[in-house]
Amino acid sequence: MANNFLLDFLFPKRCVSCGRIGSYICRECFSKIEYVEKPICPICQRQAIGGKTHPGCRNKYSLDGLVVACRYQGAVKRAIGKVKYKWVYDIGKILTDLLVGNLWRFDLPSEIILVPIPLHAKREKWRGFNQAKILGEALSKRFNQPYFEVLFRSRDTKSQVGLKKKDRLENIKGAFGLVKGVDIIDKNFALVDDVYTSGATMQEACRVLKKAGAKRVWAIAVALG
Repeated sequence: MANNFLLDFLFPKRCVSCGRIGSYICRECFSKIEYVEKPICPICQRQAIGGKTHPGCRNKYSLDGLVVACRYQGAVKRAIGKVKYKWVYDIGKILTDLLVGNLWRFDLPSEIILVPIPLHAKREKWRGFNQAKILGEALSKRFNQPYFEVLFRSRDTKSQVGLKKKDRLENIKGAFGLVKGVDIIDKNFALVDDVYTSGATMQEACRVLKKAGAKRVWAIAVALG
């Protein structure tokens, strides 16, 4: 506790949005966060009850639903950027709290295994961590749900940022593999990542799980891009 106080004194936290000293997201900037109050379908991104995939959007390997807390803009966008590229680990707690505070809007299965979207080993080694793992582990502890890293990144894809949907799908195709010896048949899973944009990454990971026998697969992300 004393060490935390000393660190805060020597290196005071600043709001990622306005720079005000005190916390990573100050009260004023926190009040400007735009929440996704009406859940949407992960495929067409139109309003959907409880975030479940519309029957007309569903196929054999599609996601079964989507949980997102807020829009990818302002303080949230900057906070996620800090976690990804500035190695400010404890911002992850703020992002987890945003998710937790909004889960009541969504019809997630009661028993679900949390699975982080994996980074390629080379990228994770360079960065030092995977933000999806931080979020997944935190959610697992908060809700006492199991957490397993059942997927791996089989190739180092280029960034999805700036790519059109068609190019995103092509870029991520075949990028994930299933860890050997993992039994996923008839189990429910929730893929965890920080941002959900086109859904290409989550959809590809979902396809791998469902081809291996998963029952239902949801996507969970802090922000909707």
